[in-house]
Amino acid sequence: MSGEAPAPGRDRLLCAVFAFLVVLLVGGAAGFAVVSGFKGRVEEAARRDAKIIGQTVARSLAAQFEKAARYGIPLKLLPGVETYLADTMARTPGLTRIVLRGPDGREIRSAIGPQPGTDTLVAPILVDGISMGQVDVGTTPATLSSVLHALLSRTVAVVLVCALVAGATAAVFAGRLLARGRAQLEAALAASAAGSPEDVPSAREPAGGSIAAASAALAAGERRLAAKRATFLAYSEELLTVDFDGRLRADIERIKREALARAPQPLRDP
Repeated sequence: MSGEAPAPGRDRLLCAVFAFLVVLLVGGAAGFAVVSGFKGRVEEAARRDAKIIGQTVARSLAAQFEKAARYGIPLKLLPGVETYLADTMARTPGLTRIVLRGPDGREIRSAIGPQPGTDTLVAPILVDGISMGQVDVGTTPATLSSVLHALLSRTVAVVLVCALVAGATAAVFAGRLLARGRAQLEAALAASAAGSPEDVPSAREPAGGSIAAASAALAAGERRLAAKRATFLAYSEELLTVDFDGRLRADIERIKREALARAPQPLRDP
């Protein structure tokens, strides 16, 4: 045969890489879809909860500022408002900012967190139906981002481990069967190229798959060709033995050479 023989272990390596990539791609896509769907549902639920909390805080603060307004105290003159707003925001998860505004909408006092808000809840400050200002509360479900990031990291780790296990399993089982079948086929082709079809090994194990079947078919074909060739040569020898005067020898030799030249290769005279 022509060409270089495959490097030892190449079949197992190919099976391992193929199984690894299949599991990695399919498992990664499935894991990403599951995590993305779960993340969307959790964030939507967290957003609703954060809005409820923000609305409650805004109404509670507005009620407290209404008491001060009823006593005629201007909101911008209330002492310790910024500290109180900051403490309220720190104690309440999901809040990103609290802003106290006057009746003209201008900011009077505020507490701003490091994260931007996704929703803003507003509670008016009313005294006898007259607007004295309002309280704006910003909320966000971003407090779950670390949890979701950890979930995504664990999913990636699980998919990677499964891909490695699949690759190792494929190398041990499928790669071994493929390597054995390839060896059988190479031995059969080598024996055929050497012109010894009777020595071509047959695939005794049907479990070897398509390579073993190809090796068995090759061996059977070579044996049939060898049998026909032997029969032809035997007939030609018999004819020569009864050619007492030698008149048929030249024609028999010519026919034998032409038949052997047209026969499938590799074949050789015994």
